[in-house]
Amino acid sequence: MLKTKLGISIALVGAAMYFLGAISFTPAVLLAGYVLIVEQNEWLKRQAAKMIGVVVVFGLLSIAVGWIDDVVYMLGIIVRWFSKDTYLSVPANLTTLCQYIITLAKEVFLLMMGFMALGMKNVKLGVVDKQLDKFMGNNQQM
Repeated sequence: MLKTKLGISIALVGAAMYFLGAISFTPAVLLAGYVLIVEQNEWLKRQAAKMIGVVVVFGLLSIAVGWIDDVVYMLGIIVRWFSKDTYLSVPANLTTLCQYIITLAKEVFLLMMGFMALGMKNVKLGVVDKQLDKFMGNNQQM
């Protein structure tokens, strides 16, 4: 069983990164930073970068959904230039529902990846894996 410099199994550290990512972003980034700076295992480094990539992708989705309210509000201002009685709004708190769905999907996804990391298995993620191959090299294929 491969171990980190702290004496902890690399599978456990990989899983811990994903589990921390589901709970809170700050400790997950601190652990991933430690892995990327100190540890030598390529699989573990790739998992650290993948966890950060997954959290960033879900964060970008959340931001994009948040913009829906802003766009509808701006369109409402433009519409009110021409008709004072017309108001636009997003129906039935649709953006809030989408935010909850994105948060739930992120947490479930990170937990699933954490359990797979315990067995040192990889989840193929198209966009994230392509970026990792581009910036980290393609020397890790599992």
